[in-house]
Amino acid sequence: MARIFEPAHLHSEWRVTSNFIGDEKMYAVYRIRNINEVDHSGNREHAGGWMLYRQAAVELAAELNKGEQ
Repeated sequence: MARIFEPAHLHSEWRVTSNFIGDEKMYAVYRIRNINEVDHSGNREHAGGWMLYRQAAVELAAELNKGEQ
């Protein structure tokens, strides 16, 4: 039997990504909007902006995922 996905269940968990901006490694929290689609910038939802500290991004992602349960 095929599983039917509700729109609210199409997104992924919140994750941490990183990128160099200038000489500084920065971190952001994102999730995939539709897990049935390819991961690209148009299929990502971001929580907040870029952060200097990875631990802050990890904690934010954990809080957001906790709130999703």
